[in-house]
Amino acid sequence: MSIVVVGLSHRTAPVEVRDKVAISEQSVRSVLDRMIQLPGIQECTLISTCNRSEAYLVTDSLESSIESVIEHFSELAEVAASELRKHIFVHYDADAVKHLLGVASGLDSMILGEPQIAGQVKDAGAVGMETGSSKTILNRLFRTAVEASKRARTETEIGVGAVSISFAAVQLAKKILGDLKGRTALVIGAGEMSELTARHLVENGVNSLLVASRTHSRAQELAEKINGKALAWQDAMDNLHQADMVISSTSAPVYILQKSAVAEAMQRRRNQSMFLIDIAVPRDIDPAVGDLYNVFLYDIDDLQSVVGANLQKRQKEGEKANLIVEQEADAFASWLNSLEVVPTIVALRNHFQEVLDSELKQAKLQGFSEEQREKVIGLLRLYMNKLLHDPQTQLKAAADTGDGMAYVGALRQLFDLREEDVDEPPKQTREVQVERVHSE
Repeated sequence: MSIVVVGLSHRTAPVEVRDKVAISEQSVRSVLDRMIQLPGIQECTLISTCNRSEAYLVTDSLESSIESVIEHFSELAEVAASELRKHIFVHYDADAVKHLLGVASGLDSMILGEPQIAGQVKDAGAVGMETGSSKTILNRLFRTAVEASKRARTETEIGVGAVSISFAAVQLAKKILGDLKGRTALVIGAGEMSELTARHLVENGVNSLLVASRTHSRAQELAEKINGKALAWQDAMDNLHQADMVISSTSAPVYILQKSAVAEAMQRRRNQSMFLIDIAVPRDIDPAVGDLYNVFLYDIDDLQSVVGANLQKRQKEGEKANLIVEQEADAFASWLNSLEVVPTIVALRNHFQEVLDSELKQAKLQGFSEEQREKVIGLLRLYMNKLLHDPQTQLKAAADTGDGMAYVGALRQLFDLREEDVDEPPKQTREVQVERVHSE
């Protein structure tokens, strides 16, 4: 039996390939229903986001299961399997476990430490449980991944600090202006960077967003997306004084905001603070604007230095998060190894209990009061548990080192444990038995 992850991500595949393989939230259950029917696959769960599509499997037929999943992805994406294989990665057993724990902790994200993936991993585990495609092993694995993610975010600062230009701009605005609630922001330009920054502004409390662009139709499109108000270019310049913040990101070859225009706006604002962020390359705002009283101007180089410092800090925190992943992976491996020996431990206890019950039945304990009988039976059970304690402890320790099956064979022979006594228990009770044995 092997744990395998088969997938592709932003590290192995361009966005056009990832888009084709991506599985929508509406169709993931039907895909799991089909995938669990593939030969050799005992359990499966899917993670599918804009940056990755990964199938986690428990299989007793390694190569055929991997090929089946690749073929399945190929059909879904309508991409030739031979082409898809160029972008596919495969991890096995311990490496597969560490990969998932790292993904959940934000260590494999495009932006180190980004928080959204933790929720996506949790949701993927829940869907696997709901559909029944994920059972004892993957259920436990995904719970371990969620726990690793929680620890990484509470015991380290891997998610602290802005590491995108747009988010850094907003964080800087909060440092300069304080609370952004009730503030007005003017976004100049309607491209992707402008949209990302505008969305961050809304998330941080800005309740009045004005959008201006040389092409008014593009300003209207962006305004509709972010629930803002589109302004004609001249209207935006005439109302510049209303803006507490100005974010500019156009492709203009010359300065579009001159010192004189901002000076006039500041006069109308009675020199209340104005925060300007120039994300454009080449720059949109005349650097001389920063010389004005109570005007705070930052360009993309300023923001990149902030982002760079935060990324360095996250990378250091990522080393701490990696140690957490290692710890949680070791704990999972210990639990997984214990699955090999639990049926034998249970069978051994059952064997001793049967011997005890048989001897008690023959002894009958005639002449004993009910209280005396209970004391004798209690003492015998206590004696039995003490006899079994050391073998059970040693067997669990052997499982942790991977030597459990050697002891299992010896115990079967020494105590003549019947085959049916050591068969794997039903999947729904197997994990319960593991937890009970570990607690004894």
